[in-house]
Amino acid sequence: MILRLDPSRPLVWRSPFSLQIGVDPVAVVLEEVDDGDARVIATLATGATRAALDRSATAAGVRRARVDELLQRLEPALLRGSRAITAPPARVAVRGTVDGRASISRVLAEAGCTIVGGPASGAAREPAAQAAVLVSHHVADPLEHLTWLRRDIPHLPVVFGERAVTIGPLVVPGESPCLACLEQQRADADPAWLAIGSQLWGRRAAAESGLTATLAALETLTMLRELAAGRGGSGTSIRLDVVDDTRTVTRWAASERCGCRGLEFSAPASETR
Repeated sequence: MILRLDPSRPLVWRSPFSLQIGVDPVAVVLEEVDDGDARVIATLATGATRAALDRSATAAGVRRARVDELLQRLEPALLRGSRAITAPPARVAVRGTVDGRASISRVLAEAGCTIVGGPASGAAREPAAQAAVLVSHHVADPLEHLTWLRRDIPHLPVVFGERAVTIGPLVVPGESPCLACLEQQRADADPAWLAIGSQLWGRRAAAESGLTATLAALETLTMLRELAAGRGGSGTSIRLDVVDDTRTVTRWAASERCGCRGLEFSAPASETR
């Protein structure tokens, strides 16, 4: 579970060494806050697992006993119950040889994930991965997709294009459309798509930048948290257009010809909103 200060409660400094959380009403007042304490509180403001919080505290020179004390005193200001944030999968493989992989790995690690394996190492060497993120330009790597599909491990494509980055859909094997389903539907809409897609492989995408990679990383984190909460099989992708600053959500259906969800399944066309 993610430990996080309630973002609806303002965090304000009463003095250089005293802070307050909440104004109407006041939830917590802390006195004698040093730099290490401030680092721990800043981590709690963004949200972290206990393990990630301890790592941040250790880096700041804060003893575990002090972290325990701070958590006890800050308890009235922490999110709880239905408003609490679900932690993402503990071990995630982030694959791909494009620059955006580093930003996505960093955000997931800061949220408490352990990043396993390398950018292009064999999936067989990552037996502990609970989910995979497949980062690429223009088109998803079909071999990576098949590797994780065969291992029955959820995987999420992040594809940078000419002017946008598309995150998803999160593929939960046996529950949601796979990436082959998407390719078949694209080919149905444009018979030349398979020829076009093969020519795009290996080309650099203009939309990849530090900003778009960070935005994609935050959407990736949200989808992985939904997976951990049992809500990951919706077949939804998100397209972030960096030119006109729009966010488009598309809900994909499984292809009748794919069979990834069983022979009895048939589905309507994809829906975009």
